[in-house]
Amino acid sequence: MKGLIVYSSLSGNTKKIAEAIAEVAEDSELISIREFQSSMLANFDLFYIGYWVDKGDCDAAALRLLAQLKDKRIVLFGTLGAAEQTEYYNRVKQQVESHAVHSHILGHFLCQGAVGEAVIARYQSMLAEHPQDEHIKQQLANYENGKSHPDEQDLANARAFAKSIG
Repeated sequence: MKGLIVYSSLSGNTKKIAEAIAEVAEDSELISIREFQSSMLANFDLFYIGYWVDKGDCDAAALRLLAQLKDKRIVLFGTLGAAEQTEYYNRVKQQVESHAVHSHILGHFLCQGAVGEAVIARYQSMLAEHPQDEHIKQQLANYENGKSHPDEQDLANARAFAKSIG
């Protein structure tokens, strides 16, 4: 089975996961979403689609690609700034999968990634205006803890996930 790993990455987090998957996904090619062309759909049996989370959903470029994948075997993977294994993770996965209902989803990997300094600055500004807001405090703590992600364990988990797909 010939696979194509296509990733969309704003800050490099999803690219790191894509590269880890490419290390173990046999007979697969790795490209940025900017390199993807619709004509490639006929050349591959399996599509690994990498995205970054934007407001609880996959980014716009990944969304456009998912819309093209009808009756295809796909594997989803992504990164987001929130702490791992939360209810938010589950909601993001469900939302992204809802865009691929006409495909055969073989698996979905999601892990924490570092967020940009602009996001952190925005939350710091919000905290200055609302110093008692526990949600803002928690988000800042998540972002601080996430600065090292995806880390080596995340990459190992991505490799193990890709191997489990077969």
